[in-house]
Amino acid sequence: MRFSRNIPIASLVLSMLVLWQPTLADSRNDAPWNREETPSIWNNNKCRGGLSPTFRLGGELNNPTTYNLQKLRNLRDALKNQNPAVVTEITVSYQTGSGPRTETYLGVPLWELINNPQAAGGLKPGNSGVNSKNSFLRQYVLVDATDCYGAVVAIGEIHPNFAAKTVLVAFEKKGSDGTVVPLTDDGFARLVVPGDKAGGRYVSNVRNIFVFSAPPSPLKVRDY
Repeated sequence: MRFSRNIPIASLVLSMLVLWQPTLADSRNDAPWNREETPSIWNNNKCRGGLSPTFRLGGELNNPTTYNLQKLRNLRDALKNQNPAVVTEITVSYQTGSGPRTETYLGVPLWELINNPQAAGGLKPGNSGVNSKNSFLRQYVLVDATDCYGAVVAIGEIHPNFAAKTVLVAFEKKGSDGTVVPLTDDGFARLVVPGDKAGGRYVSNVRNIFVFSAPPSPLKVRDY
């Protein structure tokens, strides 16, 4: 009988603990020593969205810098004077959320932007991993927008000795009547990736173009 009377008491105690636990957890989480402060670097680099007036070009490059519309336009003109055959205009078709789209964009080839002496001046050696052969094939370009949307283009995609794809950093396009007009809703510059069937890598409102290296493989070397 004594044992059976203790069962309801034990159940009552357990019920009180279950009900009390969330309150205890909340009080612990609200304690000053458990509150995480927002890093100042994040406060200074929030993704607020909106139109981009400039973008930063940096990472594993010899001459990191910042571009605005006029500076990008001047670079395009300088590249054409240097080599009239350089491609600065491409017509592309790709799928968007609202349907197929065909546009003619004008701008600067991404390869020239990062490699030409008048621009970023070429790639710096990055993380070569265990094997340093063709280490630039481990490098990639991260392009991100003011709303933190981003996409990656591998150096091997745009290198002249490999896929040699003419990825463009566009700042103008042709209107329906054929006149050349600046980009508006896309910010002053956007990425254009010919050959992509979907427009996911057509990053608009570009704010950063950075070159990085893939880290070493986490896989352990084994004998096969």
